[in-house]
Amino acid sequence: MHETSLPPNDREMPLSEHLRELRDRLLVVLGVTISLMAIAFPFSGTLVDLMVKHVVPSTAILTAYEPLELFKVRIMVSFIVAVAIGFPLLVYEAFRFAAPGLYKHEKRFLVMILPFSIALFALGAGLAYFVTMPLFFSLVFGYEGSLVTPELSIGQTFSIIMNFMLGFGVVFQVPLIVVMAIKMGLVKRKTLVDSRLVAYGLLAGFAVFIAPDPTMLSQLMVGAVLILLFEASLLLAKLV
Repeated sequence: MHETSLPPNDREMPLSEHLRELRDRLLVVLGVTISLMAIAFPFSGTLVDLMVKHVVPSTAILTAYEPLELFKVRIMVSFIVAVAIGFPLLVYEAFRFAAPGLYKHEKRFLVMILPFSIALFALGAGLAYFVTMPLFFSLVFGYEGSLVTPELSIGQTFSIIMNFMLGFGVVFQVPLIVVMAIKMGLVKRKTLVDSRLVAYGLLAGFAVFIAPDPTMLSQLMVGAVLILLFEASLLLAKLV
């Protein structure tokens, strides 16, 4: 049985009504996010301390170079905690907004792929936090026994940690992106297989961009992970 040109629940709506619905859903998400930030803020200082101490060598000294630097970091941590806890609500509101314009198979596909996307993002961010970042800081700032004691900005240090975690989380979306591109007919699996060397070069360039590190260790790690994920994508696309 062929599907009609429009999804069964789709209906014509004025632009103003679409914008009003979008506004209402965004207000719900914003209200919940602000509330969760207010709850998380009293604990944000402890979270910052735990996160930074885990990745920064004990020989380094953390310093605030401007009056509101630590406050800004705590706000950022509170926001991250709020988004992490309230993410299911964000997904629900986004899905409810888009659902009338989706076919049943498109809804099933989104419901199926979302948990894998979240799991891959968490895996990438976890790898960055527990493995890559401690190694990065220990190599770059490991001056134990030296005459030089590094002083690090708390704001910049935390920004580096967040950028690495976000970058690795995005990198781990590669399998889903490749499989989706193949299944949607945007690219053929055989083309990617035949162009492995080109793909490896592009992935290596992306690794240099997303993981700046004068030791080159982070680039090598990210590049190796990207290549493994790319190969896993090709295998997955062959099986599904």
